[in-house]
Amino acid sequence: MDVKRQVPSAEFRVLSKKIKSVCSIVCLLGTIFIAGCGVARPGNIARVALLAPFEGRYQEIGYNAYYAVKLALADYGKTDIEFVALDDGGNVQSAIERARALAGDPLVKAVITLGYTATNTDVQQALGNVPTLIVGDWDAKPETSTTFVLTSPQIDGVTTLPQNTQDVTDAAQIHTPIVGNEILALEQFPLLASQPQQATVISSGSLPDTDFSERYINSAEYTPKPGLLATLTYDATIIVIQAITNTKNGDVASGVANIDYKGLNGEIQFKDGYWVDAPIHYFSYDTDGKLIPVDRPVK
Repeated sequence: MDVKRQVPSAEFRVLSKKIKSVCSIVCLLGTIFIAGCGVARPGNIARVALLAPFEGRYQEIGYNAYYAVKLALADYGKTDIEFVALDDGGNVQSAIERARALAGDPLVKAVITLGYTATNTDVQQALGNVPTLIVGDWDAKPETSTTFVLTSPQIDGVTTLPQNTQDVTDAAQIHTPIVGNEILALEQFPLLASQPQQATVISSGSLPDTDFSERYINSAEYTPKPGLLATLTYDATIIVIQAITNTKNGDVASGVANIDYKGLNGEIQFKDGYWVDAPIHYFSYDTDGKLIPVDRPVK
């Protein structure tokens, strides 16, 4: 495995749009092994990892999550928690290798995952006993006792996307009214779809309000506009921080399992790995391609 695989510089593209940042997001996979290489570390340091796509078509998912995690850590003011962001590699085997690397680092106390690849069953299992929070609906079920899903399990029963539709281009080519998960909320979808108003996005997450959007955008230079997954990722990060901070015996998974947290998306508790009474929100696109809340799926 190439332990020097890294998240690319802060370069965020949606289709042909490219934003170049003067500061780099450099998160070397090799740094995960610092603790095992004889380098002294400050006491009580914990790591929170983000495993998501940072390259290719779905990099929007990773970067939306990246800045949400950074904002949550800054808001909480924890200086003894490090943040490691890893690209999932674009395929399941690469994601498994990165997951195993994270599981092998004793400082990694929790992992936040997004996207179809990083939330795959085999990737979950590769993370072992590391507490893992899956943000959004990616047709993923909690496959281990330490995996927690921040979405309603009822969403899969409401969507009308053809089974195994995991490509935004395929979804955009459907011309009849469709109801789908957060893949339809990506900024590229209304640009690719001939009739984006025919699509309804369903999610347990809420759109960022003005205050969150301003703080998110101002948190770093060239920060992308926060999407539908940003508030869920923010809540997931605060949950992890609280579990790390408040768990006396080091059992972070138990801390997450017993969390009672009220965040941007309402009250969050878990049972059998699922968010108890998770909300279900519907969104559609207006004529300007802007995602807006709606009461029910578009007919």
